Amino acid sequence: MTAIEAALLVVDDNEDNRYTLTRRLDREGYKNLTIATNGREALEKLKAQPFDLVLLDIMMPDMNGYEVLEQVKATPALRDIPIIMISSLDEIESVIRCIELGAEDYLNKPFNPTLLRARVGASLEKKRLRDEVRSNMERLAQELQAARALQLAMLPRQFPSCSPSHPIAVHAVMEPAKEVGGDLYDCFYAGEHTFCFLVGDVCGKGASAAMFMARARSLVRITVNLWRQWRADDLDPGALLDAVNRELCQDNDDCMFVTMFLGLIDTHSGLLSFANAGHPRPHLIASSGETGQIDAKAALPLGVRREARFPTLTLQIHPGDALFLCSDGVFEAANGDGELFSVERVGQLLRQAAAAEPLEMVRIIKDAVDAFTGGASRTDDLTALALRWRPALTTAA
Repeated sequence: MTAIEAALLVVDDNEDNRYTLTRRLDREGYKNLTIATNGREALEKLKAQPFDLVLLDIMMPDMNGYEVLEQVKATPALRDIPIIMISSLDEIESVIRCIELGAEDYLNKPFNPTLLRARVGASLEKKRLRDEVRSNMERLAQELQAARALQLAMLPRQFPSCSPSHPIAVHAVMEPAKEVGGDLYDCFYAGEHTFCFLVGDVCGKGASAAMFMARARSLVRITVNLWRQWRADDLDPGALLDAVNRELCQDNDDCMFVTMFLGLIDTHSGLLSFANAGHPRPHLIASSGETGQIDAKAALPLGVRREARFPTLTLQIHPGDALFLCSDGVFEAANGDGELFSVERVGQLLRQAAAAEPLEMVRIIKDAVDAFTGGASRTDDLTALALRWRPALTTAA
């Protein structure tokens, strides 16, 4: 911002003072000068057009400089305009009061030309820097919002319909704690009778976690597709995670890692085969209403050690049974008193919602977490996935 470009507002009820100040500012190259003869006129001009700096006299009738300063700093649209207070009062109390009210600087009358030049120039430079920071922050916020939309678009929002040929009802949600997060979920049919689902949680938050999340999800999809093309045998969740882990360990200079639960359901038999890479255990909600976490001892997270192996476990589920998976952002959500939402509270809610459809089950948990945390800021991403096996539809077909 050059001197010619800077818009300055000079506020003083004394004509001689206004003339002297504007003449000296003009000599310094400041040509875009506006005059206000009292405090109320100054406020009207500030609301009508933008200014880069205000030179404000303190001792004025009707509305003095202190009152103008207070109103400017109390108005969101005006509070960032730098104000230099001008007064013949050479009292430290007046200076302190002005600074406490938010003034940028303080000048005594009569004006010292050198001091005037220095303080006006410094105030304008600080405003230029603040404007630049604000512009960069707004641009960054826009980019993060775009990144958030792109990240959420990577996760399924349209879920497979439950039908006689595809008897799995499923729903999931992911809410980043920041603009972008590191949680992930996915669900898709990996074969005519094989339903694949997963929930994961990347260490850390922000852009780096989001990039690692995208990499992990893509690797699972690619690995499943390649397995189906090159091998005739059934998909093996442990072997799939072995392959994904090796790729995630490759060029992982930042030592990122992701916990993941990967499950495959044979939609004919109800046999669930799964592998757990350091993720919280899912809840099994039996059709009878009985609820509990499945016995799934966790292996290492993905990306920690290239040689790690992920055993495949199996569990027989029954018609009408449901599974609920989530990230630790659900269990560890904290309220204003620091109390955690807890695994036990999730279990209680799932018992109460045992007959609910997956969409409703996810909504109940999410709403409960939101109500529990209240106004407390969330420190972790929240991800939840629920599914229910309904083979009875196949019989009805």
